[in-house]
Amino acid sequence: MDSNSQHSTLSKTLAKIVVAGRDSQHPFSKILLGLVLIVVISFMFPHGEDREISYATGTVWVDKDLIAPFSFPLLRDQRDYEAEKSVAVQSVYPVFERAPKVQLAVQESLRGAFKAISVASAARARMLTTESREDSLAFAVLRNATPVNFTDAQWDAVARWAGPRKGGNSLASTESFLGVCLTDVLRKGILDREATRLPRRTIAIRKGTMEELISVNAVSDMVGAFSDIETRLFASFGDRDEHAAAFAVARAVLQPNLVFNQLETLRLAQAAEENVPRTTGFVQENERIVSKHDRITDEIKLKLDSYQRAKADREVGANEWKHWIGIILHVGLIVSLFAVYLFLFRKRIIRDNSKLALIALILLMETYFTALSLWVDVSQPIQYLIFVPAASMLLAIIFDSRVAFYGTVTIAFLIAGIRGNDYTIALTSLVAGTFGAYTVRDISNRTQIFRSLIFIFIGYAVSIFALSFEQFDSVSMVVTQLLFALVNAVVSPVLTYALLFFFERAFKVTTDLTFVELSDFNTPLLRELSEKAPGTFHHSMLLGSLAEAAAEATGANPILARVGAYYHDIGKMEKPEYFVENQIGTHSKHTRLRPRMSALIIASHVKEGMEMARSRGLPERVVEFIPEHHGTTRIAFFYDKAVRQAERKGTGETIQEEDFQYPGPKPRTKETGIVMLADSVEASTRALGELTPQELEDAIERMIKQRFLEGQLDDCDLTLKDLTRIKEAFLKILVGTHHQRIAYPMVPPDAVEAQEDAVAAPAVGPVPPDPAQGATSAEGQA
Repeated sequence: MDSNSQHSTLSKTLAKIVVAGRDSQHPFSKILLGLVLIVVISFMFPHGEDREISYATGTVWVDKDLIAPFSFPLLRDQRDYEAEKSVAVQSVYPVFERAPKVQLAVQESLRGAFKAISVASAARARMLTTESREDSLAFAVLRNATPVNFTDAQWDAVARWAGPRKGGNSLASTESFLGVCLTDVLRKGILDREATRLPRRTIAIRKGTMEELISVNAVSDMVGAFSDIETRLFASFGDRDEHAAAFAVARAVLQPNLVFNQLETLRLAQAAEENVPRTTGFVQENERIVSKHDRITDEIKLKLDSYQRAKADREVGANEWKHWIGIILHVGLIVSLFAVYLFLFRKRIIRDNSKLALIALILLMETYFTALSLWVDVSQPIQYLIFVPAASMLLAIIFDSRVAFYGTVTIAFLIAGIRGNDYTIALTSLVAGTFGAYTVRDISNRTQIFRSLIFIFIGYAVSIFALSFEQFDSVSMVVTQLLFALVNAVVSPVLTYALLFFFERAFKVTTDLTFVELSDFNTPLLRELSEKAPGTFHHSMLLGSLAEAAAEATGANPILARVGAYYHDIGKMEKPEYFVENQIGTHSKHTRLRPRMSALIIASHVKEGMEMARSRGLPERVVEFIPEHHGTTRIAFFYDKAVRQAERKGTGETIQEEDFQYPGPKPRTKETGIVMLADSVEASTRALGELTPQELEDAIERMIKQRFLEGQLDDCDLTLKDLTRIKEAFLKILVGTHHQRIAYPMVPPDAVEAQEDAVAAPAVGPVPPDPAQGATSAEGQA
């Protein structure tokens, strides 16, 4: 195979991988997501330090005697070591170097400044005398060349220095006086940074090879130097403008002559750190580190920490790849168990990459919290601030309680592994997380999330008490752990509440909370349905009761089935008068229409309903009910009417059955299948009028059998046992709706209503709102 063909083959292979990654149904994308999750979590595990042994000061060593397999240095406590290093660094004196050339430069700048001031002052005098434009321009040029920005009043003071005057100060005397002031402050020493910001009140001043330690108070910074000069100027210049002009010259020319040597200071600080001893002793080979049932003291913990560090250092290098492989396999085993459960029992989640990504994000969030508890070096039990209950509640609300439980077990194993196989935090997190998940499994509103606070804290408290009593923990330790657990119990519901909004929008997931909110009759869409198509509204309400009961009987989602039934016919709002349940009287809009046109109008409510649902922001899981509750069934009434008309005309016209079929698809979930059966059963039994319970049961069974034989239920997970349970659930409700009525004599209406209510009282099952005109067998299939 030549290079071109090899390159072509490689390109095609890479293209297939890219396409597979984009395809949400391709196994490659799911495997890639799982591998990325495992690798990222693996990086959360501690490296370079073996954490196989879990111990804490005050606990009891329950394993066998630990004997040192090799000699190792006894490392000091890390906090004490860091604290002493900090003290050593702070003991280093800041190093400054005296710059001898600065004084000469300042004096030279002073002479140059006064020379420029003298020339500019003379030009200003000529300008004021002649008031010519040329003299004004000349003064402007010379003023800009002066290193001092004088105000007009200060230029007047300079003019007084330059002019003939008896007594007072002249340019020469002012220059001489400023030269003395600047020399004095430079001889004292001026720091190139603020003295108040120095870490120590003593500094080291170097000049060549000589170093002198002096107090910061013996030198000045620029602020102090200017203050000294200003004080002396006040005493020598009575005129305020002359004083201001002289001070402006001093500010323009003065420079610091004590320069901070940062490199040398850092070198000395580093040397001071290195001089702090890291070890306090030595543990010999075969020396006992800790005995079984010994209480772990600070000294023993120091030995255990040193042993762990020494063991990790010995294994770094040639065996590091084994360490990485072990971590990846460790994480892979835990995550794969959860993945297998989802694959076997939650295929809907496995098929949806966005849901898998959401679960992965929740796992990463918890492992990050765990890693953070290791990175933050404090002596408090911050492991109880790993918000596992928040993850458990999110999984329960977004998916279900079983996914939440298995997810909580997975998270508990992962955080235990990251924290060095810490059984204590694994158990407490598992119990508290499970409590939190079960408190929200039947959640009906978002504020119910906050009720889980009490149960989460109970879960933590019981676990902490159990393990603390077993390990003889002190009362203060137990109280501290309970306080941190209480913080977790308070924060977890808040975190859940906030993240739920984010996940619903970012991942476009629909929770039972959303369905509960959509089931409110005051939602705009249901209110509009009740106003524009009241018959359809009442029909949908009855279907909601049927679907909810059947879903509970078959293990489907009752709230989803009910909400899907509420919105399954919203497309009828576009042309409500063409559907029999909304017609008033016996006149039908279809009387003057051809059967094919009537069928098109009836079928159009599916497309119009889907467009309306999406424009109103209904979740896709609810939109699915609109086309799937009809599947690919035939609009039988108008099909039969078309066939009869063709036979009467005798033209031999062939009626295409597909012209009278709904576009589908067939129901693909238990819930949409249940709503299809409920819609068919409700329409057919309504058209039959008064029925005995046995007749009603036979009618329900015939309709369910018909849909089954038509193959409409082939794509959903309903079993034959489920169909039997659905029939029984429908019967309980429809018996109450179709109870027989007594034929009353001609009596006042109020007497009839009273007697009918008395007879209807013992009816079996809930009686939903009477859908008025109901649905005929023709429109029922529509």
